[in-house]
Amino acid sequence: MKLPKIFFSSLRPGARRDARRAQDGFSLLELMAVLGLMALLLGLVLPGLLHSWEREANRATLREFTITLRTARSEAVTRGLRVRLFLSLKTGRYRLEGTTRDGALTGVSLTDAQLVWQNPEKSQGYIAFYGDGSSSGAKLALVEPTGRRYLLEVEPITGKVSLRSNVN
Repeated sequence: MKLPKIFFSSLRPGARRDARRAQDGFSLLELMAVLGLMALLLGLVLPGLLHSWEREANRATLREFTITLRTARSEAVTRGLRVRLFLSLKTGRYRLEGTTRDGALTGVSLTDAQLVWQNPEKSQGYIAFYGDGSSSGAKLALVEPTGRRYLLEVEPITGKVSLRSNVN
């Protein structure tokens, strides 16, 4: 009976040491090089990820505010009554009349507003939606910290809510 070559190679005195050397881990130099490359890549990618995260958080705030305005119009038409959205320009907080729905415009600042003023000294006003689908009308200029501008408009006749970006 003839034995396979693998059996004979394992009987050589140096064969065990060569097999063990092939299974050894990484050297300290190799580990340090990999960690250095990972740190460099993380340093290049992380600021872009944080900027993207902040931008998307600001956009989510604007979408939520737009949805609240559209909900106010829908409620007014459904009930056939006036529904108002109260807004404080100083704090950026808003509240939908007759519901527990409220929020804040975080991450964006209101630079200009045309709405019905409830208390001009305190910069508080509202946007009214009526049962026939019309509204009191409004224009809000919003700016992100990066300088990106938005214009939110509520049409007086149709009550349509629109949000446009990069408006000068």
